[in-house]
Amino acid sequence: MNPDTNETINKAQTVYKYAIYARKSTEGLERQYRSINDQIDDCMILVKRDGLKLVGKPIEERKSAKIAKKRPLFKELIKKIKSGEVDGIISWHPDRLARNMAEASIILDMLNSGQLKDLKFFSLPFSNDPAGRMMLGLMFVLATHYSDELSQKATRGVRKKFGEGGLGGYPRLGYIQEKGYYKPDMENNNFGLIQEAWQMRARGAKHEKIIEYLNTNNFSQIIKGERKIRIIKTNDLTRMFSGKHSSFYYGVAVQADGIVDLRDLLPDFVPLTDETTYAKVQAVNYKRKRGSGKKLDYFLPFRDILLCDSCHDERPLIIYRSRSRSGKYYVYTKCKNTSCPRKPKDVRAIVVSDAASKILKKVSSKLTENSYKKYLAENKELSVTRKQALRGQNVSLQAYISRLRDDNKDFAKQLTIIKDERMKEEIQIAISENMRIIADQTTKIEANKQKLEKVSIPSFSVEEFNALVQTMEERFNHGTMVQRDIILRNVFLNLHFDGIKITNYSLVEPFAALLKDEKLSLGWG
Repeated sequence: MNPDTNETINKAQTVYKYAIYARKSTEGLERQYRSINDQIDDCMILVKRDGLKLVGKPIEERKSAKIAKKRPLFKELIKKIKSGEVDGIISWHPDRLARNMAEASIILDMLNSGQLKDLKFFSLPFSNDPAGRMMLGLMFVLATHYSDELSQKATRGVRKKFGEGGLGGYPRLGYIQEKGYYKPDMENNNFGLIQEAWQMRARGAKHEKIIEYLNTNNFSQIIKGERKIRIIKTNDLTRMFSGKHSSFYYGVAVQADGIVDLRDLLPDFVPLTDETTYAKVQAVNYKRKRGSGKKLDYFLPFRDILLCDSCHDERPLIIYRSRSRSGKYYVYTKCKNTSCPRKPKDVRAIVVSDAASKILKKVSSKLTENSYKKYLAENKELSVTRKQALRGQNVSLQAYISRLRDDNKDFAKQLTIIKDERMKEEIQIAISENMRIIADQTTKIEANKQKLEKVSIPSFSVEEFNALVQTMEERFNHGTMVQRDIILRNVFLNLHFDGIKITNYSLVEPFAALLKDEKLSLGWG
């Protein structure tokens, strides 16, 4: 560009009408960026230095730019540019204008068409020519990639932590929380006190009696890093015995729209109770109206183990009781997804029970004594293989940690050379992310060391196994709804139901290992 042309552009800029656009997201991962006031102050430096004409007050957007069409003030700004009220935009950095390619394209198209006459950024120079617009496009691509990468890492981190048994939320009674993982609280026998509370409830004890027992024995809990005597109240027991996360206490976590068996994923996880006690407690919960002491004649079975196979929503089906037109009460199942295509939406629990009976018959027919003996023999051999695998995994994790530490050393050197503050900020974020990963991998190494100490064969004897299999189907078909619920929880981790039949399922151990080669031949009925 020759000096004469440059001078003409500079003169034109002094008569352009500019709007200052500042954005600081209050959502998600962008909170660490410069405050809106800081951005505006920096933009005002450009205004005073170049003698630019401002239109209206600075625009202060507080919505994320990651998803298009979610910023009301940005939309208004675009309308003003198209109507001619605004000629140019002043912003701190291109990523304040767009972190998605849809809105980035709007900016670039308006520049190409001449609707948007100029852009000015405090953090970098911009010239409205082919080279400048190409560089701006590249900056938008980098901003979009950076935003997507951060989002993926955050989502991946949450899912990974959940998949490995790491849980957030309120502290579970009887456990202590270490880096998101739950371990038995053995101090003052707190773990044993909560175990007894579950047994008392299974025997029919009222909340008042259990509260008296726990408070008399000075149940304590670590709250905000400090151990305190916890005064147990009715809502604490209601949440523990029948809340949406209550299955955690026997080892099945329902969280983040997912279900995971902590007993399989974490051999060192110690369930506070078992499926049988849990089912008995649910039966007791529904024999009494809350606070009235009046008995009811119904029980809600199959809670937390039924999944919808019509829409494949990962949340367990809702189990509820409703009165029909004839005046009779029935237990129904319903998908939590309001857009689920399943018809009818509400299906009686007896349909699930009948479908489960057919699957249970096929499962039990494949469970033979010879297959169990073979399983025991294989498991002894596998215990050696598992230990080798855990040791090999730890070697790989150590190598990964070493590489991340080397990367951080290189990043540290770059920080001493690079002058651009924006690039420095991104490098510091990368260093922090590496440090987080190092901490996570170190925790995993320690968990693997604990697993190595606990690799063992199942405690089921052949005789106990035979006794269970031979009576399982008969007890299910002739049992009450409570008994059926107990049997299913001891055999199945979850059952996928499409409204008519069981379409898929996951088994608990040792049944999962016993039938790993048989499942496809079972068919669905």
